[in-house]
Amino acid sequence: MNFNKFKSKSRIFRYDPDFPLRAIRERQGMTVSHGHEYCECVFIIKGRGMHQSASNDPVPIRRGDVLVIPRGGWHAYTQSDELELLNLMFDGSLLPPVRMELYANPVYKRIFLQSRRRTGENHPMTHLKEREFRKVETLLHYLAQEGTSTGKHGYKLGLYMAVLSRLCEVWEVPEEEPAMPLDIPGLTAYLEEHFLQKLYLEDLAKHAGMSRTSLERYFQAALGVTPMIYLRNLRLRHAAELLVNTDFSLKEIADQSGFTSMPYFFRAFRSCYGVPPMEYRTAKAASSAKKGQKPGA
Repeated sequence: MNFNKFKSKSRIFRYDPDFPLRAIRERQGMTVSHGHEYCECVFIIKGRGMHQSASNDPVPIRRGDVLVIPRGGWHAYTQSDELELLNLMFDGSLLPPVRMELYANPVYKRIFLQSRRRTGENHPMTHLKEREFRKVETLLHYLAQEGTSTGKHGYKLGLYMAVLSRLCEVWEVPEEEPAMPLDIPGLTAYLEEHFLQKLYLEDLAKHAGMSRTSLERYFQAALGVTPMIYLRNLRLRHAAELLVNTDFSLKEIADQSGFTSMPYFFRAFRSCYGVPPMEYRTAKAASSAKKGQKPGA
């Protein structure tokens, strides 16, 4: 039995922390209730079992079932009969913005963005017909084969987008599902375009046409982080690219990434990537040299 009650993304994505996306095939035994710092999309490929969302009653699962456990969501496998699954795990707040085309999809909103569910409601679950299930299973096997490898981000992202897009085509959701009042695609696009400028929560609330409190509530319910943390992550991703691809000083990189405070830049970078900026640059340079490449190649 697995007694790991909270799985951190630093452990799951430790092989490629810059790109929090991974698929793993594994045998699944019984577990205690546990949560994650990332979203988990579970594809049951063999056997049978019982799955429990939060403190709700367990429900039976079998091959062809797909479960979505949102970031911060708790669940457990209370019974396992030779249960095997493919786990697609990701932190969407740190992945490239190509996902924005999915944000407007009502099915994607329903199963991936609404992490705060009504009391007593199970995490999203559906059953795919065998033909459809085999399609996504094949894509996930390719992604899982990358295992602990770093790089190939375009290839991995393509497989990931193909799986999620296919799920949105075949997943049936109630027509009466209310629309989210916040335009997630519009706001994330605005952040992508203006993240190097000085932006405050008041600016984003005005752009979204709602109060700061409402903006934070809806944004975090959709993406798992606050608008300002999402903005910070965009700046950190830009800073990481400058560290690898330029010889700029840390002060220049902080300035060109939207950080006005060096101490805050250092703390935020270490919190996100696990190491200080200079150590990150050195490690990337050593990795590129080992592969016979120039940094950033």
